[in-house]
Formats: sequence, C-alpha cells, structure tokens
Amino acid sequence: MTLSRLIKNLETTVIRRTWTESIKNINKSFNRRLPFATVANSVESTPVISAASEAVKTHFPVGSKISGFLVKEVSDIRELHLTAVRLEHVATGADYLHIARDDSNNVFCVGFRTTPMDSTGVPHILEHTVLCGSNKYPCRDPFMKMLNRSLSTFMNAMTGSDFTIYPFSSQHPVDFRNLMSVYLDAVFNPKLTEYDFLQEGWRLEHEDVNNPSSPLVFKGVVFNEMKGVFADSQQLFSQKLQNGVLPSHTYGVVYGGDPLCIPDLTWEQLKNFHAYHYHPSNARFYTYGDQPLVDHLAFIQDNYLSKFTKIDPKTSVPEEPTWSEPRCAHISCGGDPIGGSDQQTSLAVVYKLVNINDIFENFVLQLLGLLLTSGPNAPFYESLMEPQFGSSFSPFAGYNGHTRNTTFAIGLQGMKEEDVDRVKSAIDDTFKGLAETGFPSERIEAILHSIELSLKHQSSSFGLGLAMALAPLWNLDTDPVDALQINRNIEHFRKCLAENPNFLQEKIKKYFISNKHKFTLTMSPQSNYEAQLLEAENLLLQTRVTSLSDNDKAKIWEQGQTLRQKQDVEEDISCLPTFKVSDISRNITSTLVKDLSLSGGVPVQICNQPTNGITYFSAVLDTKSIPGHLQPLIPLLCSVLTRMGAGQMNFRTLDQEIELKTGGLHVATHVTPHPVDVSLYEQGVHISSHCLNKKLTDMLDLWSLIFNEVKFDDLQRFSTLVKMTATEQANSLVFHGHRYAMTSSTACTSYVGSLAENWSGLTALKHLKQWSEMEDLAPVLEQLRDLAKLLLSKQYMRVAVNTTDEYHDKSLNTFERFFNQLNGTPKQHSPVTSIPSDFTSHTLRCHQVFPFPVNFASKAYAGVSYAHPDSGALRVLARMMFKFLHREIREKGGAYGGGAMSNPGGAFAFYSYRDPNSTQTLTKFDDAVEWVLSGKFSERDVDEAKLGVFQSVDAPVAPSSKGKRCFLLHISDELFADHRRCILDATPQDLVRVARVYLRDAAVEGACLIGPQNEDLEKDPFWSVVTN
Repeated sequence: MTLSRLIKNLETTVIRRTWTESIKNINKSFNRRLPFATVANSVESTPVISAASEAVKTHFPVGSKISGFLVKEVSDIRELHLTAVRLEHVATGADYLHIARDDSNNVFCVGFRTTPMDSTGVPHILEHTVLCGSNKYPCRDPFMKMLNRSLSTFMNAMTGSDFTIYPFSSQHPVDFRNLMSVYLDAVFNPKLTEYDFLQEGWRLEHEDVNNPSSPLVFKGVVFNEMKGVFADSQQLFSQKLQNGVLPSHTYGVVYGGDPLCIPDLTWEQLKNFHAYHYHPSNARFYTYGDQPLVDHLAFIQDNYLSKFTKIDPKTSVPEEPTWSEPRCAHISCGGDPIGGSDQQTSLAVVYKLVNINDIFENFVLQLLGLLLTSGPNAPFYESLMEPQFGSSFSPFAGYNGHTRNTTFAIGLQGMKEEDVDRVKSAIDDTFKGLAETGFPSERIEAILHSIELSLKHQSSSFGLGLAMALAPLWNLDTDPVDALQINRNIEHFRKCLAENPNFLQEKIKKYFISNKHKFTLTMSPQSNYEAQLLEAENLLLQTRVTSLSDNDKAKIWEQGQTLRQKQDVEEDISCLPTFKVSDISRNITSTLVKDLSLSGGVPVQICNQPTNGITYFSAVLDTKSIPGHLQPLIPLLCSVLTRMGAGQMNFRTLDQEIELKTGGLHVATHVTPHPVDVSLYEQGVHISSHCLNKKLTDMLDLWSLIFNEVKFDDLQRFSTLVKMTATEQANSLVFHGHRYAMTSSTACTSYVGSLAENWSGLTALKHLKQWSEMEDLAPVLEQLRDLAKLLLSKQYMRVAVNTTDEYHDKSLNTFERFFNQLNGTPKQHSPVTSIPSDFTSHTLRCHQVFPFPVNFASKAYAGVSYAHPDSGALRVLARMMFKFLHREIREKGGAYGGGAMSNPGGAFAFYSYRDPNSTQTLTKFDDAVEWVLSGKFSERDVDEAKLGVFQSVDAPVAPSSKGKRCFLLHISDELFADHRRCILDATPQDLVRVARVYLRDAAVEGACLIGPQNEDLEKDPFWSVVTN
C-alpha cells in the first residue's frame, strides 16, 4: 500500500488517548493525498542529506550487529531529506525502523499487531490498561501522570482494526529517554491488575458506590466511551461497512468493543491477549529525528529485549476470501436532530481491492480514489452530489488502505429512502461511463501537483505523521522503506499511462465493474432506536444481576469499595522520571519580522524562513463594519467563497486551477481579544494559502479573481454546498460535543466568547440547519453577494507573508501587483476595536437536549487578558486541576475525559467528554475549586502543571507559522516572553488566590450540558432547557 497524506498541521500538544479520535484521524489521513511524492525533475534544488543521515550511514553498515540488532537496510530518501535504517532484533525477531533526519522533534513509537476475534474490545481495553502501571512504575496510571512530568510535544496511544501503537515526541533528549522508559515498561511489563481492568474496561457496581441498596449498573471507561461511539451514526456506519466487506477474520468484529459484548471479556482473557500480542516477536519499533540511534538500541536491548526470546505470536491476518456474488445489509440508527426528518438515510457500496503489500497497485488505486471523489470535478461529485440525492458523501467514502485487503467505498448520507435504488444505479452508471472515457489529463496533473507541494511543505510534526502513516502498512508486513519510495511509484505510474492510455479505465473495469466482492450497506433512523439500545443494555444487565449469588453480590460491593479506596489514595509517584521546571529556559528565540506598507497602504508583515521553496500567504479582512443583519452570514461566506467559481471560471474550472497551482485556498472566521486591553478585540475573515515560489503569481491571480469577480449566480451549486456544510458540522457534534459545550458556556462571559459561539458554536450549527432546509435559498445568496461586495477589497486588509530569503524581493513585487488589482483604497485603521457597549457579561446555564447516551458538560468563568499578571497562574491552575478532575470524572465517574482550560484572553472553562453523569460532574467542577482553596496540593503538583502548560507554550513551530502569533493574535515576542515568565513564576499562593478571585467569587458563570433529557434540570429555575 502507498503512504497516505502526512497528517498536516498535526497538533503538537498532548491529547487524551481516545480510540475514536485517534482512529478517525488515522483513517481520515488514509483518504487524503499522498504526502511524500514529488514529480520527477520538478524539485527546484537538489535535496541535501542531513547530518543525522550521514551519521547513521557511517556507523550502521548493512550486515553489522549493534546491541543485539542486525542492520538489514540503509536507504537515502533524498526528496524527504532523510535516511531510513531497517534493523531486526536477532533474539526475538522484533522489527525496527529508524528515520535519521535533522529534526529536533524526535519521535518514538512501539506498535503491535493486535487481532481480536470477538467484539469484547480486548485490544482497546488492553491499550488503556497497560498504561495504568508497570513493574518499574507501579503507581496508578503513570501515562496520565507523565502528561505533567514531561515536555512532550505529543503523547498518545491508539488502537486500530489490527494494530495498537504507542507514539510520543519530544524535543529534549532527557525527556525523550524518560518517556521511552515509561512506554516500554508499560507495554512489556504492565501490572494488569484486576482493579485496573475493572476501572478501564467494565464492571458491575452499585449506582451509588456508597449505597449497597442502590441498583447495580454497568460502569467502565471503555464501556462508556463505546456507548458514545455507537451513538454516532457515522462511526456506526463505518464500523458495519468494514465488518460487512471483510467479515471472515479480525475485520469482522468491533475492535473497539461493542457495549453489549464488552461485559463478556474477563480479566484472564485480557492477560492472555497481552502475553501473545505484546511480545517483542510481534513488535515494531520506530524512532525518528536527530538523536543517536546507537543510544536507542542500547537502551531498548539492555532494559527490555534482552529478557525475551522469539515466539510465534500467531497474529497473521489472512486475505479475505473473494466472493462469487455481491452482498448487502441494512442497519438502523438514531435520528439526527440537526438533519431534515425525511433525509436521513445513508448508503454505501464498498469494494474489496488488493493485498496491502502490493505497493504500486495500491498507489494507483489511491490516486484513482482521489480522481473519483476529490473535489467538484470528481465524477461521483457530478453524478451523486450535484443531483442532490444526498447532503454529502457517506462515511468511509473513498480509498481505505489500512486493512489486509484495501477497499474503496462510495455512497451518500442525508438521502431520502426512496432514492436508494437511483443512487445505486448512478454509482454503476458512473463506473461504466469512466470505463469508456477515462479521466482528463489535467485532473491527473492536478493530483500529482498536490503531491509535489505536500512533499515540500514542512510540518513541525513530520516524524509523528510519518509514524502514523506507516503503521498500518508496516503492521501487515509491507516494507516501510519501499513505501517511502514515492518517486519510483510516480515514475512507474507515468510510464504506465504513456504506454497504455487506457491504463486507468482497465483498473475501473477490474476493480469496480467486474468485481463481485462488493458490499452494499444502507442505514436509516428508527424512531425508538435509543430506547432499544437502552432496553438491550438493561436486559443484559438484568440477566447478569439475576444470575448473581449473595456471595457474588457481596464481592461486587467489596470490589467497588476497594476500587474507590484505591482511587482516593494519594500515591507516591517518586518512581516516575520527570523533567524539571528549572530546565526550562527563560529566554526565547525571537522571530524576525518586517512590517511595511504596499499599494498605498496595505499593511504587510514579511518573515523570511527556510520554507523549502514555498511562499505562505495570510490575510485578515476586517468585518467590524459589516451591517448586523449580514454578520450571521460570515461563516457561511467562508464555507463557500472559493467553491462557487469566479470570473469566466465555473466552480469546476476554479477548483482545478486551485489544485494545479496551490495547496488550497482557505477561508475561516477570525475573532481574537486584544492581548493587553480586554475592552478591545478583532473580528474578521482569515484567508490563507501557499504555493511553490514559481507559482506565486498564479496563486494571487486566483485570489484576485475571487475578490473581484466571485460568482454567486449558481443557486444549485450553492444549495449543494449549504447541505454539505450543514451535514459536516452536524456530524461533528457527537464527536466534539465537549468543544460545543465549552463554546456555549463561555458565550455569556465575554463578547469575544459570544461572537465565537455565534460563528462556530451551536448557534452557527442551527443557522446552517435552517438554511439547509429552505426550499428557496435565493434570498440568502443575494445577501452573500451584498456581504462579498462589502468585504472583498483591500480597504481593511492586512497581510502576512512567509517566504525564503532569496525570494523576498520578488515576492514583494508580486504582492504589490496583486494589491493593485484589488478593489478599494486602503484605509489607515486599527485592526482592533472596542467591544460593543450593549454587551454585558451575564450568568447563563443551558441544557441542550440531544438523543445521546452520554453527556458533554462545561462550566466557564471570565478570564483575563494575555498580558495580565494573573494569566500565567490561571493557566497553571487549569493544568493542575487535571489531577483532581481526572480522578473524579474519569476514574471514579467513568467519563472518557475531563479537565479545565484557561485560554489567555478568553474564559476559564471546565469540561467533560462522553460522560455518563450530568449534574454530578458540574458539582465536581466546583469541588475542584474547593480542592485548590483547601491547599490540598503540593509544590510538586504546581511544577508538574507548569511542565504541562509548557508542552503547548514551547511546542515546535514550522517555518510556515513563524511570526503568525504576532500577526493573528497581536502577541509580540516581548509579550510572549513576559507571559512565559508569568507561568514560570506562578506560586502556590497565586493559584489559591486566582481560584478564589476568578472562580469561587466570580460574579458571572456560564454552564452548558449537552446530552439526554434530565428531569432535575427541567425543574431547576436557574437552567434553561432547549430540546433539539
């Protein structure tokens, strides 16, 4: 299989380990464009192999043995500026891949092929449980505790259909070694206690753990998480689609765990699964960056692998037997309260393709998948989306390359049930037509151009994205070094096209027209679906409870009490390694930017960086003068502006030009408080794009055309985009419910929070729903024309450019030409403005009722400005509270996650994620404040919180993003340095004081609960209830 697109702009912050989020991100990455390929002879300069690469080539000749490892291969991948070293551990057979590259953000990952044969979720629960304590680090949940004892730029663990990986990254060698020790001891020497299994997996426990007369219920972190997963119809559909097309082995089960099957898993089964699957003979080690490989090998051998011998783990995954006839199935789901009542059917047809080990064939199939589905020029966009059979492509649509046999799926969601047969026929007819006509050469070239640009774009988390992209291929024995050789595949692909003009047509016939191994799945809502799920869970619970003896019940009570006692114990965590706050430098490396004025007054910030031959363009268009009746349309304008066509180009032609000449034209809302004066803020539209230096004129000409001649005359196209956008946003609610809850709770605390909610919260989502259900969108389109005329000019525009030193002068000349083409006269103005006088912060508590089996809770308070002396203490406070909230909300409460956030200039907000509790969690937020005020924390807790804060504060910044903190947030290097000092200097006394002043004694409080009906809140006069 070919490599999927590198996970661009991957957040370099610590994120919670979550099965659904991790796998959703991984699977999404496999449907994007290939990241590492570049068209032969198109690179502008000869790549230089790094010093790290030269070092491994010198010290690791093929055939040599170092620390028990045999060097099998050393390969330069010159277009990626790296050298790949493949090794094998002689005694165990463990596979090792090292990527040597001059990058200080080093990465480690250990992965295992995990092949469950039932839906108990054993690999998922095991992923959680191994991180709950090990022989060397016997404290409870060292993984979570290391979040605040490290300066990692990423920490997580992820379970897929047939693999489990444990990646982290760090810029600091000592920190890197500390985390490597914790991770390796976790996977090879876990404690796997029964109580960790009960907490993380599932258990029977009294609803009120302190009342033996209260009813027994199912509890457990993964159990509750997967209830939330199965409430998401998109994830349910994707899971059942994979189960249906690849049913015979591990892909035929729910690897994350079906809530009705999870209680079948026993502690003994968990331990047995670990013994075979988490053995070095079944392991793959990955390291990346500029740290010495010899040190990594010695540490892994001396501390872990030397204690093992080779076994046969019996984890091979066979190919799926090919069917002689197609198959189909139908499933039910819950209704979407955001979607239209008669347009909630989903359909997809999925085809089995080829073995993942066939690198070139999968490269071709992935390109073919992009040609079929990517953008408005894609045939399936034309045949399925434009007739408005549905609101967007179905979940799982496109090429999927993370299973033994790769697959391709195509279909729609947001359909009428009566259109199912028409859509099936349209899919068949589209393939038949393509088998005759093929694809225009310019479409193919557009895809290849995007590959070239993806290669040259430099991400601050390149090594991490590479690890995640390689994991599914390498896991199934695809040679990871061969998978990096994308130029070879590009050249072979071009040769095949040149020798056989029908090359792609023949693939269409083979894999889609003549292929009998296809599975059609339909899904439609059932009115009592949620009630049926609850009934099934209650029936299972009743069956379990009625079979219990008195001794069983006594044991359950005793286990519950013991687990609660273990959760309450203040542990000695001195066994864990830690980075020291004193090791954090008080100095910063300033970013040199130059401010100038072009075209009679357009403010331009230019930052020269080693951008690898790419120019990055950003601009903010001020929207404060936009009339109030048009303000709600600003997010909608952002969604459609570059997708409607411009000048003589219809939307298809414009999209193709964008693909051929840029890395995409992006438009988003922009709202930020002033970093010093809380009475000031900026609101606007942020546009951005990047391109090869040689195509800068072309890129800016496209922007000029959109600014001056955007086409808002195609009502059908506009209607399609509105429905697509509404569906995408509605689908995000169950997955990102905690974000919506926080946005809602902060809306009453500040004007910036209120505007952010209107533009990106539930209010914006409801506007989209209203527009998507309108029979006639012509009046809305007319309003967008008015908005575009007011906004799209250089009158209130400010710009930032990041480019190379050698291209500095030429880029400025090109931008001068661009500005001269735009309408309007630049006006001298401050980008920030005063908050409207009619806004007053106020207390508001709102329950947003949705048919979810879990809750998303948030409570928020007004914060302070970025430059305020208390801003650092509030950030440290939020991070320190994680210790209390994790124990109370996750370990005891069974929620998937919970915590607090303090965004300088924004609100201080608590949150919970996929939470079985509701008002109890809101009370825990208050308890967290009292915990701080009572002084039940230590100096060590404060230091660990500071480390946690600095993971994001000092996260690596890519050349493309240098200077953007100043441009977008108005935070100068001086302000940034002062803010860092506020964090470093925060004392325990400061934390108590700010908790009292800004939280306990706050005059204004916002609260939001998203989730099922709640009788207590319906009766509470201080809460408003909105039924969706």
